[in-house]
Amino acid sequence: MVSPELLRQYPFFGLLSDTQLKEIAMIAEEVTVDGKVKIFGKGDRAEALYFLLDGSVELYNYTETSALGENGILVGTINPGEPFAISAVIEPHILTSTAWSARPSRAIKIEAGRLRELFEQDRRLAFLLTRQAASAAMDRLNAARVQLAAALV
Repeated sequence: MVSPELLRQYPFFGLLSDTQLKEIAMIAEEVTVDGKVKIFGKGDRAEALYFLLDGSVELYNYTETSALGENGILVGTINPGEPFAISAVIEPHILTSTAWSARPSRAIKIEAGRLRELFEQDRRLAFLLTRQAASAAMDRLNAARVQLAAALV
């Protein structure tokens, strides 16, 4: 469990009611990750939604020929205050990139199955957090477009 006050500090959770914040806090935990540690892999089932508190997480995409961790393409960097593993709230709940901690990091980990159970009970909560996740996805897509355009010039 984390403090609802910790969640309240971040815009991602800013539209949630006190009750919703408490419900999320009850199914969340703080986790720490050393630097250069794989957090999850592309194609895995999204078992948790993460929210970065400190440190940095890099998202990579790998081709079929780079399955051993070679030749990964950096597709995004997660900074403090940003969610990652947003596939936990977006169907089909399969992760679309591999996440590595770039340096020692601290995050909030929200168990996806329990979060989706809360969504079934509270449709407004589902709407608000899914909208926040979609916004994060659009921001990452736009950043990837800029990165691609720069590579083609």
